[in-house]
Amino acid sequence: MYSGVSPAVEFEQSSAAFLRYLDEVRNLSPNTIAAYRSDLGQFGDYLRRAGIEDLASIDHRTLRGFLANQQTRGYSRTTVARRCACLRAFFRFLSEKDVLAGDPGTTLTFPVKDRPLPRFLSEGEMEELIGQASRGGDLPLRDTAIIEMLYATGMRVGELCGLGLGDVETGTGSVRVVGKGDRERVVLAGLPAMEALGRYLSEERPVLALSSKRQTDAVFLGKRGAPVDQRQVRRIVERYALAGVGEGVSPHTLRHSFATHLLGHGADLRAVQELLGHRNVATTQIYTHLTRSEIREAYDKSHPRA
Repeated sequence: MYSGVSPAVEFEQSSAAFLRYLDEVRNLSPNTIAAYRSDLGQFGDYLRRAGIEDLASIDHRTLRGFLANQQTRGYSRTTVARRCACLRAFFRFLSEKDVLAGDPGTTLTFPVKDRPLPRFLSEGEMEELIGQASRGGDLPLRDTAIIEMLYATGMRVGELCGLGLGDVETGTGSVRVVGKGDRERVVLAGLPAMEALGRYLSEERPVLALSSKRQTDAVFLGKRGAPVDQRQVRRIVERYALAGVGEGVSPHTLRHSFATHLLGHGADLRAVQELLGHRNVATTQIYTHLTRSEIREAYDKSHPRA
């Protein structure tokens, strides 16, 4: 594919083609692409230090050596696991494009052990968080609607920030969101969230919209009328959490709480997978561990023979 060029240039061109593929075909997020660019940079440095100059000479042992090197250099297991995933995808891409005759990463694995369970709030803590938002701040209706919607739908913070007025049907509680890889799905929101959103849309949003020189159909606006960004939403959630339920609470905590509470009340795992927008049900299964831990705790506290 890249005949007549030096090995270093061959690797750089292959890496660039792979990253373009992730962006233009796979539609991965800029953060994921940036992480994979860094991973490939680390791998390229390793190849140069090892004196490996030809992509075709890379085999499974080379890839295992790189992962071991990353561990030795002190990178976390999560980071090394991501670099493993990057290499698998990279060499699969090169094989499919006939740059390489074979794929040395086919059987490459690096399991992440002792993955910490994500934090979630109890139902009582969620009520406290919503109450804090409704009682304080300059824009209590907006802030309450943001927290209600994150918890009621389980959507990601980026999905919330991307909501347009046409994406929300307050009458049915249906919300169209665009998730990772530009995949669309419909999530559901209950009556409390829809009522909170309706109050914000009728009372606060029109005032905020007048503050902007540009018209926007974004649902959630800042004080100057511009659409809120992810950083602003994180600050909103953190501020009200600190006033009541404590530190370490983020928009993603509300997503974890959404999934955990659904499963705790008997929701089907596949249904929760669809609502969260997970491609693989294995990603959703972590929440079954959370609910099992709750069951274990309840048993230990309550059963006379525990």
